[in-house]
Amino acid sequence: MKLEEAKKTRIIKNAFLSLLLYALPLVLMFATFYFTGQRPWEKKKQVQKTAQPASKTKSENP
Repeated sequence: MKLEEAKKTRIIKNAFLSLLLYALPLVLMFATFYFTGQRPWEKKKQVQKTAQPASKTKSENP
């Protein structure tokens, strides 16, 4: 069974549009990373400050 030329072009056009819509968010994401310089896949080392216990004062019990 042979496809009509109009159906064939419509299928190709729809397939191309679907691929474009699928790829657009990925392209925009990587373009944003390129222009902003962000690298979220690189783990950044954050210095964690250890909490020093407050100086204990002698409490008076009632």
